[in-house]
Amino acid sequence: MRKKLITLALGQMVLDNVIHDHQDTHLIKDQNSLSIGGPPSFVGILGFILSKIFPWITPPLIYAYTCPKAISLLKEFSDYNLISRYLMIQSTCPYFRLQYSSDKNERTLLLKNPPKRFNLADFNWEFVNPPVAIVGSVYHEFSNHKIFTSLRNLCSYIAFDPQGCFRQVTTEGNIKFRNWWDTKIIKNVNCLKVSETEAKFLKLGTHFVEIITKILETPVTSVLLTRGNNGTILGVRNPDIHIYDIPAYSGGTIVDKTGAGDIFLFTFVIHFLTFNNELDAVAFATSVTSLFIEQKRFRGRFTKDIIGLRQEKIRSKIIEFLR
Repeated sequence: MRKKLITLALGQMVLDNVIHDHQDTHLIKDQNSLSIGGPPSFVGILGFILSKIFPWITPPLIYAYTCPKAISLLKEFSDYNLISRYLMIQSTCPYFRLQYSSDKNERTLLLKNPPKRFNLADFNWEFVNPPVAIVGSVYHEFSNHKIFTSLRNLCSYIAFDPQGCFRQVTTEGNIKFRNWWDTKIIKNVNCLKVSETEAKFLKLGTHFVEIITKILETPVTSVLLTRGNNGTILGVRNPDIHIYDIPAYSGGTIVDKTGAGDIFLFTFVIHFLTFNNELDAVAFATSVTSLFIEQKRFRGRFTKDIIGLRQEKIRSKIIEFLR
């Protein structure tokens, strides 16, 4: 029987409000409009949903900072007692406002109460088997390379979405991009996920093939460069470097993309480490993520048949780039 992975979702839970053009911006002041967000909550909740569909998935353990308001929202989830074991309570919680343009691709991001740096000493790290860490950054919580050095001693595999490392908050709370690349962090990471926009701020090249190749010349063995409606570029080194064009799933109606990157990274990692095939894993991740963005958070239904059909369709269209 295949051994299930111990998966950890690390980061900061946030209170967030998504506003589209047709909505009134005054809703941002209504506390009832807030919902729980952030990498740990997206990964944790979907992990529990998928574990009921796929027996090879074990629900991830959430190691996260949160606040009483976020806890009250999280209690609405039926498996709250299972996912709240390692939550660390703090008085305030980062507060995001996401306002999308009419095409729902571009967004204006505002942040209040930036989170503090993640401190491994705040949590209990006792495991029988080395766990897998899925690390998602909101705003500089993981910018210290010493965190990853310690995680390397605890975990068998580390996947990192450094989106928070690219963020710089103005005095008005607006988010602007900044350059980021820390080789001391990267040397302890197995899988790195960046968006197409973020990749430009790595200053590693002008073309995605060049950027991904340079990343794969570090200890990183898998790179996921997401491009929204244009799909994903997957780079792997095993032992040679290969780069693939992964199409996005087409045909569904997009409702909300918030949290899609966190879901994509988690589902890729959990599938790859279980079945050891990057192309099947990225097709699975694309399939699950496509279902996730077609509904309002977790209110829709995920089924094994729908995920499988989409996975097969995406897998058949993967093309390798000639280098």
